[in-house]
Amino acid sequence: MEKRVWTRIGCLLGLFFIAIVSCKKSPPPKPIAITPLQTFVNSDTSLTLFHRMLLQANDAVLLADSSISLLIPTNAVLRQAGYTETIIDSTSSYLLDRMLRYQYVLSAIAPDSSGYSAYPTLLGATIYIQKDSGGLLLMNGNATANNVAIPIGKAWVYYLNSLLPPAADSLPELLQEDSTLSMFAEALAVTHLYDSTLLSGSYTILAPVNSAFAAAGYDSIPAIDSANIDTLFHLVQGQILKGIYFTNTFPAPGPVYDVLGNPITVGLANGGLQFSASGNAVPANWLSGNQVSGTNMVVHRTDAILSP
Repeated sequence: MEKRVWTRIGCLLGLFFIAIVSCKKSPPPKPIAITPLQTFVNSDTSLTLFHRMLLQANDAVLLADSSISLLIPTNAVLRQAGYTETIIDSTSSYLLDRMLRYQYVLSAIAPDSSGYSAYPTLLGATIYIQKDSGGLLLMNGNATANNVAIPIGKAWVYYLNSLLPPAADSLPELLQEDSTLSMFAEALAVTHLYDSTLLSGSYTILAPVNSAFAAAGYDSIPAIDSANIDTLFHLVQGQILKGIYFTNTFPAPGPVYDVLGNPITVGLANGGLQFSASGNAVPANWLSGNQVSGTNMVVHRTDAILSP
């Protein structure tokens, strides 16, 4: 009987000890370290819209202390481009994420005034940067930033003077998103030139808008689908130039050369670029462009088909 009593007392003491151990307070969690970039963005009142974009895109993690060059648009730049608080809040996180990741250059920027240098970005697409005549950073032929980096932790920060449009992942994606280029998109798909030619090397695409195809006798998608394949091959190849050209690097009067080696004359008229091949009675006019596609292409829209 006495043995049973002592056994019960031992069990109770064991349970009491376990209860004491389990009631011990665990140490408080370590505070999450705030990175220098987070502190910088949170404290700069001219970057509240940029910060709002980061939160809407679920990209606050991008403010890690990394050896990157970050191109940041200020509130004034974003508002000028139409990005108010309401617009940012109603824009999909996917689109904002693409915009932000294209502004993360994965290395230090060392611009050269003699031409563009290609830099990889967190988006995967390339950004092309050079120093313009005024000493500013010129990106993709249009956006600019002050050529003085602000060191923040391991990063280098540049304030954008104008908005940097995001790049497209690929040429087919870019064409599919532009309804004015649906005819050229179909001609490219029918000829398979993207897969067979454009995945290696560097190219500039002079993409004719739909009205240019209509003027050349292709008034519908079925008309392109039923066209002679050799004719389509030559047509599409005549719009593909060897090398990367932005509006400020086209040599006027040229020439530049298409992928078949045919010369394309570059001219200026009324302040705009014009292009003509040997078969063009009327030059093709530049409409818009400097749109980067992937890692090796720049796209410009034109109002006519080049005919070498």
